[in-house]
Amino acid sequence: MNSANKIDYETRPCKYAERRMLIASLSRIIGAENKTYQYIGFGGLSFVDFKLFHRELQVKKMTSIEGGDYSFSKLKFNKPFSCIEILQGRSCDVLNDINYTIPCIIWLDYDDTLSLEMFQDIEILLMNIPLGSVYIMSCNRQLQVSKGVPYSFKQLEDCFPGLVPENLPANCCTDAKASETICTMLKNHCDRIVNNRNRSSQAKASFQQLFNIQYDEIRGARMYTFGGIIEESNFNIKKLNIQDFDFIATSFPYNIDVPILTDREVSHLNHILNNESAEKELVSSGILEQRVINLYKRYYKFLPSFHDVRV
Repeated sequence: MNSANKIDYETRPCKYAERRMLIASLSRIIGAENKTYQYIGFGGLSFVDFKLFHRELQVKKMTSIEGGDYSFSKLKFNKPFSCIEILQGRSCDVLNDINYTIPCIIWLDYDDTLSLEMFQDIEILLMNIPLGSVYIMSCNRQLQVSKGVPYSFKQLEDCFPGLVPENLPANCCTDAKASETICTMLKNHCDRIVNNRNRSSQAKASFQQLFNIQYDEIRGARMYTFGGIIEESNFNIKKLNIQDFDFIATSFPYNIDVPILTDREVSHLNHILNNESAEKELVSSGILEQRVINLYKRYYKFLPSFHDVRV
């Protein structure tokens, strides 16, 4: 992954909010499962997720898969902790070299649009990871022949043979429907893989979807995140104690829309949070729109706070 040359992953507000949402829910899952986890992901040069997952989730065994053009020396120099093992190569090749005896938290945060390799990665992982493991993937959600021109249903089938359900609507690749289409394709694929796994295993498993998230970055990237947990077939998701998060197991993609606010506006909103009369005063004074206030109340626990610090 070479996107660190183009984007500072530490200062993308929607990405940051999503990252905090995942950490909040994963923290509860780890507590409910009462297991020691390893983390598998794409570190790049910034290793942002690795830093957070190590510090906040106490994950000590970590593997970074690096398929970009960076030298091993450069990657090793930039890794923040000695507990991170770096494996270079395409994910669909390198994933076969990982030891899956320890339960996994996996977040494959792809730079690109949906591809067949992503489905290959799912097959490798869901056939091997232990029960209690969490699989998450993110990708650019655009399903397009060229910029602004979505795939036709036939073109989608040609790109993903055997992976496209027949009952998708004709407009399934438009921006309004792309996340739903990707979700359906991924969920069906996960179910097929787990069914195949169950044929050769006495312990019957199921894949329960937890994450169905989309957002648009200010610079234009339209992203989608899918994920869930592999557990016993009769597992009750309520045991994970995450049902109070409104972004968990949503029927339709949960859209992250981070409001743009000044530090002064954020400070004041925190002070008057859920004080309806004070909120109406902000609206009537022309300081903020009610829509922006509602968005802040929805996401404020997960929003970043960026400051210029001289070191």
